[in-house]
Amino acid sequence: MKPLLRSFSVVLLTLFFAATAPAQWTHTDQAPYLDYKTYRYLAGEISGDSAYEFDRYFTQFHRPRGGAEGLMRVAEYVAEQAKKFNLQDVRLIRQRANNSPWTARRGEVWMIEPELQLIASISQTPIHLSDNSRSADLETALVDVGSGAEDKDYENKNVGGKVALAYGNIPAVMEQAVWKRNAAGILYHPNPTAIDYPLNSVSHPDQVKWTGIPWQSPDGKPSTFAFSLSHRQGMSLRNRLAAGPVKVKVKIEADTAGEPWQVMVEAFIHGTQIQNQDIVLTGHLQEEKFSANDDGSGSANVLEIGRALKRLIDDGKIAPPKRNIRFWWTTEISSERQLFAENPDLPKKLWVNINQDMVGANQSQDVMRVQKITRVPFSRAHFISAMAERLISFLVTANDTELARTQSGMSQPAPIYSHLGTRQRYNAEVIRFHNNTDHMTFTEAPIGVPGITFTNWPDNYIHSSDDDLWNLDRTQLQRNALAVALMAYALANAGSDSVPQFIRDVEADCNVRLARAQGIATDLLATRKIDPSRAENLLRQVELESVLSLESLQAVAEHPAIAQALERVRALSSALRTAWERTAKTPDPLQTEMEGMKPALAGGAELFQAKRSAGFNLGSGLHPLMTFEVINFIDGKRNAWEIYQAVDGEALFGGSLYYGVISPEKVRDLLRGAEKMGIVRME
Repeated sequence: MKPLLRSFSVVLLTLFFAATAPAQWTHTDQAPYLDYKTYRYLAGEISGDSAYEFDRYFTQFHRPRGGAEGLMRVAEYVAEQAKKFNLQDVRLIRQRANNSPWTARRGEVWMIEPELQLIASISQTPIHLSDNSRSADLETALVDVGSGAEDKDYENKNVGGKVALAYGNIPAVMEQAVWKRNAAGILYHPNPTAIDYPLNSVSHPDQVKWTGIPWQSPDGKPSTFAFSLSHRQGMSLRNRLAAGPVKVKVKIEADTAGEPWQVMVEAFIHGTQIQNQDIVLTGHLQEEKFSANDDGSGSANVLEIGRALKRLIDDGKIAPPKRNIRFWWTTEISSERQLFAENPDLPKKLWVNINQDMVGANQSQDVMRVQKITRVPFSRAHFISAMAERLISFLVTANDTELARTQSGMSQPAPIYSHLGTRQRYNAEVIRFHNNTDHMTFTEAPIGVPGITFTNWPDNYIHSSDDDLWNLDRTQLQRNALAVALMAYALANAGSDSVPQFIRDVEADCNVRLARAQGIATDLLATRKIDPSRAENLLRQVELESVLSLESLQAVAEHPAIAQALERVRALSSALRTAWERTAKTPDPLQTEMEGMKPALAGGAELFQAKRSAGFNLGSGLHPLMTFEVINFIDGKRNAWEIYQAVDGEALFGGSLYYGVISPEKVRDLLRGAEKMGIVRME
């Protein structure tokens, strides 16, 4: 058969499978996974207004890492509220940390010549003072060094004992001005030539960026201090200096005493039957003072979900869950890693993680804002990805409006609006996996627990004075809290009777993704002229993801329909792989070498934590997320070539703009580097 005819037959076959897939992705007459009454109770009890009030408390405190008093205040508040709501086994956990303790008690800089004027003070906003700034009390000259990040910025300028006004990267300015030239400290302002909105100098001249300085130089020299100014403040000072000398007075009182610590809070709704498949809901407490969205919103929603579920259970409106639901409010990423290192058997009790990090964005503030929900990476394939696709599709459609709906004459689920929130649409979508928030601590090696995150992006207010309460929409808080609560409660109660619906959704998801993979492979063969073996591998890796997602249902219950669905998925994948001509591929020495390498993890969470503390760096030339996946795919069974095939398939499916380009050489070198580092051994 000619290649073109083969492709046409595959399209027909794909359309047949898609048409016969039972799942209806946009049905709005019934919420998936739960009966109507349970759904209505959850939709009615969960409140974005309530979550907003929790967040209002959080935004009173500057709460960075490093044992800040504000961080402990919000942790204590969460623990108190969790107990008030009758959550079980509530505990506040003070943990070891690598960050030195730091709390600013006073921080201000005045211009005293040519006139008296307050420039910045933590009484205005705590983020004017860069985290880790040391105590200081001095009067000295201010020197404009431009960017201040390179040697050329200091030509014919003496900054010794003076304060440098700079817009370059603060660690680089600290190195150039303070450590190399003995400047007293830094006044930072945004780059005056920046044109993009986030944390810039033009579009929002009064936005103050949250900054931090290194604790010390690589050779042990201590940092001094830095203040973060807005664009307007920076430009005003530059103009002053252009007209003549400026003298400033700096006064800082910073507490850096005590042992390093971090904090998390844990609470439960205990399951009635199953004690080793916990659903973990996470949000992180530490950030700058404002951080209403990042991540006051996620932490507030976790608290609201706990309150609502426990209220409904205690009132007898919904049944207690079969599995435990855990609630974790953390110091982002580091809390989980420390907890896993200290409790190596804990991951065996955890089934899935659902994280919320930035879930309250008022979407009218920026037309680019989208509430994004990740799938799990290929290395942690699980039916929770299809579950998220199905549920988010339902909620997006239920909170939208079309003329046909108003003309149908049928009852429809009421849109989700908070009492004091907007009536905007729910602009949400499920996307490929990414990291950089708490769910990655579950999915990463050596933990291996599937985790997803709700994270709105892009966000032009993150880590600045603009991430305040005005930035939130109670309605979006409520919708995201409801989505997470529906998933958590459905998972916590899943049993044999749940499996058929999960199979329908997973199989429909698989059919769509396999068809997409076939289209990508055909296009890559035609445009990038990739080897046909890579195209075939792409289909095989998407098939494997689909198979593992279906097999993950066996943790819910053994069900004969799972095996039947597996046969259908494998048949479709096999048919799709016949869409192009095959050519014989001569094995090359690199493939032979990598087939002889079988890596295994050298230890568990404690080893990985120790290596991170010593400077964990797996620079490989690969996209960081694919570096992450290479390590995740190490299971003691796959050889290095099979690991390369796994990440190459995932990267091709995601696209080079998202995951970069994979080469076997880079995968081999990464594994060899991990072996030298001591986190991998070759068997």
